Amino acid sequence: MGMLDQRMRFSAGRVGALWEGVPPASEFATVVGTRTVRPLPAPVVGPVGSGRAPVCVDLLHYRQSATEALRGLARSRTTAELLDSAHLMWCGPACRETVACTFLHYPRTTPAPSVPRSARSRYNKDTADLFLLMGGGGYEAGTSKSHEANLWPLLRAVVARVDAGEGTRIDYSDWAKKGDTTAAEVVAYACRDTLQWMATWCGERYASQPAVLHYVALSTICDDICIPPLDLVRGDFRMYGRSAADVVTAMDEQGWGHDAVHALLALVREYFFQYVEKLDHAPTNGQVGLHAQLNDSPSAWDASVYRMNSANNYGCSIGLARICDTGPASFSWLMDSSIADAISMDLAKSALDVYRLDIHQPTANQQLAARRQRAYHSIYLDLIDDLVASGAHDSLVHYGRAGLLYVPIMERYHERRLGSRVPVQPAVSAQLSSLFGDEPVDPSTEQRYQAQRATPAAGTQPVLGGPTGLGTSAARIILRGNTPPRGTA
Repeated sequence: MGMLDQRMRFSAGRVGALWEGVPPASEFATVVGTRTVRPLPAPVVGPVGSGRAPVCVDLLHYRQSATEALRGLARSRTTAELLDSAHLMWCGPACRETVACTFLHYPRTTPAPSVPRSARSRYNKDTADLFLLMGGGGYEAGTSKSHEANLWPLLRAVVARVDAGEGTRIDYSDWAKKGDTTAAEVVAYACRDTLQWMATWCGERYASQPAVLHYVALSTICDDICIPPLDLVRGDFRMYGRSAADVVTAMDEQGWGHDAVHALLALVREYFFQYVEKLDHAPTNGQVGLHAQLNDSPSAWDASVYRMNSANNYGCSIGLARICDTGPASFSWLMDSSIADAISMDLAKSALDVYRLDIHQPTANQQLAARRQRAYHSIYLDLIDDLVASGAHDSLVHYGRAGLLYVPIMERYHERRLGSRVPVQPAVSAQLSSLFGDEPVDPSTEQRYQAQRATPAAGTQPVLGGPTGLGTSAARIILRGNTPPRGTA
């Protein structure tokens, strides 16, 4: 049995013990305030696995394999403890949970110019004012890319409500709202969407690495079904019989090294963001919601970073980069490409009159909507130009603007507009069976989904209004009725 080294370092009263030994997690834990955090395994030196060089810069505090990381996360007893453990793996004990924390924020600096490896987009800051995307405001030079809001206290406040039991009313509820009657249907359609996203990102190589497909599918489903983060890390939720542990093990076996840890922690972060925004979609008792606080300024940077993390574009970009063999990519390339991908999706959704149906709009603010739309649009145009000018790989530049391609051609977004499903084509159905399997969900998941369908809805449903057609602005949310909330596409 290892002995606990008494030398522990803490930062500003926050969690963060650096362990020199490896005591069994069941025997040692640190209590800080009302939270209990178990020690992480001791760091090890050197890359994990073999094969292709990792894509990500090695900036994580955690030094062991993704499989070991997930085992540690799965020992969390509360949602708050899971958040603390994932954060500690990413940042280490010195993080003070400010806007400098790269687990929740992106303190960006403009990348240095280099030799371009990709052509400049035809749709750029010099041509944007010819089109009506996102309100038609065009480009505004000098748009801020600095944080104004610290997400940590906002996130912790909602996580405390989760651990107080409030989350049970939304667990396994349907947020796709496209007429599905079973969880199996929702999962199968999410995997169809995964195939189509991968095809638009990677072309004919879309199925060349099944582990990436299965990872993107896990990243997709939490938008459509409300899945508790603890269920993800404990393996209680599975898609086609595969848990997060199965996907992470495949990554480790294929030599992903610390890329797999980045992907895992990004996925866990996404599940947090997806869950808390569903719980917090219609705050009551005079509370100001998480999104309302992020959107309470003319700047759209806070909401842009949240949007990307809640969709896990960063984690998916790692799989894309490995498939497309981009070689090592800077943190700014991956982050800029990922944020641009999320915004390009919203730009295209605004043209199709789908964006106004989203509950959680990064531009939403009744007084500042027009300014925020222009800022959001301008952030995209700056990021895409910076990716090209700094020499980012063409695959990452393409990923950043891919929303302008996949939104018009994927059934997912047309289903969002129609409120019903488009039948899966036979060729796609055959691919789903070949690449994923035949049983989309376990009986336990189906039972929990059906229990939600049979439960009288509590709370209110936002009735979305506002302009239609090109130039969609932020939806005005009016709270009425007693039916479940609509999902987002």
